[in-house]
Amino acid sequence: MTVKVLQTGLDPDLIDYGAPEFARFEGLTPETLRQANDDNVAGLRAAGYDVDNILIDFGETAVDVIREAVRATPYDAVLIGAGVRLVASNTLLFEALVNLVHTELPYARFVFNRSPESTPDDIARWFASPEATAPTR
Repeated sequence: MTVKVLQTGLDPDLIDYGAPEFARFEGLTPETLRQANDDNVAGLRAAGYDVDNILIDFGETAVDVIREAVRATPYDAVLIGAGVRLVASNTLLFEALVNLVHTELPYARFVFNRSPESTPDDIARWFASPEATAPTR
């Protein structure tokens, strides 16, 4: 069995890059964020993981979209992007997503990447290989 990963984060087209909470991320544009997201997914797939990438809004439908996804697919690992995790105004969205996934997929591991490039290594903290049948801890 291949480790199934859900990567979710904000849709780059919905972000106000001039807002202070996003302007602090130097060089962030819709294009650079979309490229980082695509590169992250490609890196996970190249490492052998089965990954779904679901981009969300700021909470209007985000929880419903992720609820539908986690009810349809038994994800082993869930990665929530930095735009949700690290931006204070998104704390309630982050909290809602964590609680939803915890309720629907109690066996899934949350993985918080340090950078897009590190994500395969970050997932390897919990799964010894893409073919692991259970988390290592």
